[in-house]
Amino acid sequence: MKRSIKRDVPALTVGTFVLLACVVGCGGQSTSGAATAAPTGPSGPAVCATFYADEHLKGATLVSMGPTDNSATVPATFNDVMSSVAVTPGCTVTVYADGGYGGQEATFTQTADSVPASINDQMSSYKCACGGGSK
Repeated sequence: MKRSIKRDVPALTVGTFVLLACVVGCGGQSTSGAATAAPTGPSGPAVCATFYADEHLKGATLVSMGPTDNSATVPATFNDVMSSVAVTPGCTVTVYADGGYGGQEATFTQTADSVPASINDQMSSYKCACGGGSK
C-alpha cells in the first residue's frame, strides 16, 4: 500500500502504523477546521482513521491504514495519549484502554474533536475497518 506523508513532517513507520511527530507548530492551524477525507483505492480508503494526541485534531498523530487495520498494541510513543480522532467516512474504529483489545472501549463512526473522558489518554489497542472489511 502506498503511503503519502507531508515532506515537512517527520514520520516513523512501524508495521502498518505511521506515527507523525510535530517539530514546529504542534497544535497548528487547520485551514478548513475539519479533517479531510482519505484518498480511496480499488479496495477502499488508504486511511481508516487518524488518532491525535490533543483535542481538536491537533498534536502528534498515529495513522491507521485502511481498509482494515487491527493493532493489539500501539507504538510505545503513542500509548495512552489519544485525545481526538478523525474517522474516514464509511469506516468504524474501536479503541481499547488495554493492549490485546481489553479494558474500557469506545467506538467511533465519525470524527470526534474530543473523545469521551473514559478513553481520553487511555488508548492502547484498536480495531479499524472500512466498508465491508472485517472488524
